[in-house]
Amino acid sequence: MKRLLLLILPFLLCGCTHDMNREEIDEIDLVLVLGIDYSEGEYLLSALYSTGAGADSEAGAGSGKEQVAEGKGSTAYEALENLKLDNKKNITLAQAGSFLIGEEAAKHGIDQSLDFLKRDETIKMEALIYIIKEKKASEFIQEGIENKQIIHEDLEAIEQKQMELLTRNDNTFVNILNDMEQSNSGILIPYVIAKKSGFLIEGYAVFDELKLIDYLDRETSDGVNFIKNTMRSYPIYLKDEVSLAVSYTHTKLKADMNKRNIAITIKVDFETMLKEIITKENVYTQKELLRLTDAQNEYIIAILDKPVQYSIKNGIDILNLARLVENQNISQWQAVEGEWEELLADIKYKYQVRSQITKSFILGNEK
Repeated sequence: MKRLLLLILPFLLCGCTHDMNREEIDEIDLVLVLGIDYSEGEYLLSALYSTGAGADSEAGAGSGKEQVAEGKGSTAYEALENLKLDNKKNITLAQAGSFLIGEEAAKHGIDQSLDFLKRDETIKMEALIYIIKEKKASEFIQEGIENKQIIHEDLEAIEQKQMELLTRNDNTFVNILNDMEQSNSGILIPYVIAKKSGFLIEGYAVFDELKLIDYLDRETSDGVNFIKNTMRSYPIYLKDEVSLAVSYTHTKLKADMNKRNIAITIKVDFETMLKEIITKENVYTQKELLRLTDAQNEYIIAILDKPVQYSIKNGIDILNLARLVENQNISQWQAVEGEWEELLADIKYKYQVRSQITKSFILGNEK
């Protein structure tokens, strides 16, 4: 039996690789960033790739000149095939680290823009998806080239910057695909704007029924990150000329359900460090530190309340509470699942915030 398996194995392996493309690296253009746009019933794909690296293993992906190949079609897949057909070399998306979706394509439906990608076995599941606010992805890419930016490196830089603020990036390709399966909740994807100094994430784009409907401002997006338990660090600016920085945070949500009555408790524990003291008052006394603790609690509660009020006002579950309520109240969920949108406005919220100032100075003799 072992000999038989050994004889069969080479044939199986040959069969698996029979249809795979075998090309030299210098015969392929490795797409680093893909822009997806929609206008007047037609899709436009903009594939940014770097030339000049060739097959040199010591040359990085960004060692050559950035160029853009474009393709149009009635669907995103047709646009990709036309792009491949018109390009001098074969195109592969296997190295694409970022997918940029223009505003009109996002309004038309994110499922229309991503369906052809989720069926491509070469796509990196950890690739990041961004929405381009108020312009086309092709314009965003072209402006970056004209400003002599190395676009894919600048996008990698904002990813690294986000990881200094957040514990994880939820806008990976696989995460967005999973979110698209949750019909009761809205989808949030970071939106990017361009500045002379580089690219900047301002907040989240809001999708309802897979279509872009709104943009959250920065503070509302910060509140989302706190509630999602992804916030790593955060500045706190108090009115009494004292500034602090969150150094640790942990959020836990609890959903209680009694028939159609739903109550959500948001528990946040966090720690801060004093970062700036402009006031002449002595803030190192026990009484003053307790006062500052109360003040920073109120500050964070105000941030938490922004996405909650947005959800109540607009009737969109931007906090993915449907999954929370279902998981914690399985037996009762089935009775209200079809009425979830109606129940959103009547959910009762309670905040339980605890904090402490753990480090009041780094240098000096303050006591």
